[in-house]
Amino acid sequence: MAIRMMPVSQVFQRFPRLVRDISRKLGKEVELVVQGEDTEADKNVLESLADPLIHMVRNSLDHGIETPEQRRRAGKPPQGTLRLSARQENDNVIIEVADDGGGIDPAAVRDKALRVGLITPDQAAQMSPEEVVNLVFAAGFSTKEQVSDLSGRGVGMDVVRSAVRKAGGDVWLASRLGDGTCVTVQLPLTMAVTRIVTVEVRGQQYGVAMEAVAETVKVPRSQLHRIKQRETFVLRDAVIPLVRLSDSLGLAPSAAEPPEEEAVMVVRIGRERVGIVVDGFRERMEVIVRPLDGLLSGLSGFSGTALLGDGRVLLVLNLPDLV
Repeated sequence: MAIRMMPVSQVFQRFPRLVRDISRKLGKEVELVVQGEDTEADKNVLESLADPLIHMVRNSLDHGIETPEQRRRAGKPPQGTLRLSARQENDNVIIEVADDGGGIDPAAVRDKALRVGLITPDQAAQMSPEEVVNLVFAAGFSTKEQVSDLSGRGVGMDVVRSAVRKAGGDVWLASRLGDGTCVTVQLPLTMAVTRIVTVEVRGQQYGVAMEAVAETVKVPRSQLHRIKQRETFVLRDAVIPLVRLSDSLGLAPSAAEPPEEEAVMVVRIGRERVGIVVDGFRERMEVIVRPLDGLLSGLSGFSGTALLGDGRVLLVLNLPDLV
């Protein structure tokens, strides 16, 4: 694993110049403080973080830290501070981008979220200020209209959250009006990439780890047989028991006519081979599988979820639970 590890400094080293150039262009005085550069994480994890970090730093400089005149009027030193820090916590790397700027006004965020239809008035009334400011990560929050200092530049914070979650992590922010904002990114120390094949059952798609799949075959219905109440078929002189994935998942029976050929995924469960009947095979891809958490953590039949490129969440099956 050490071969893949890389210090955070490899990503942080581009920021002194970036901060210098942007703050000069904006007419702001900003000191960059970097901490925890020797923190190590998976090379792939850190590389996936490079673009989101640039956007977060730009945001702090553009919308967070005020001009020297604005800071003086607010009783602050004319020079603002941007802090970029990294640390390891258990199996995660924590990276923070913090500024001592003007902070985010929860009331302004709430008004804008209501205006663009992100939340209802009832939801708005029940949300804490912290929950409200985190709405800046919602897709659709950053609109093109530059109504306030909240709008992002080009890409919104939703793109940042999407990139971080795709790498198996999460991101949130804390802000105090007048005192500044801190964006926290939590990522796994190592990025376990899993190769999966997606299968379709009753119009739903699920992921199956490729390492469990021996082969995929089309079996004519005439070659399906029942042995002791169980469907089977013969594959190269071996009798393979069949499991219908729709039944295992408790999905409603299909109203359509049975197909002439069944799509069967032959998988290894221990030393046994089992054929799993699905409605169809879809694409193969590499994903980061995140374990189920919260209320779903004890759910059998699923090993986790994967975020697809188009933003959809795919449930990844845990086959031993289903057969």
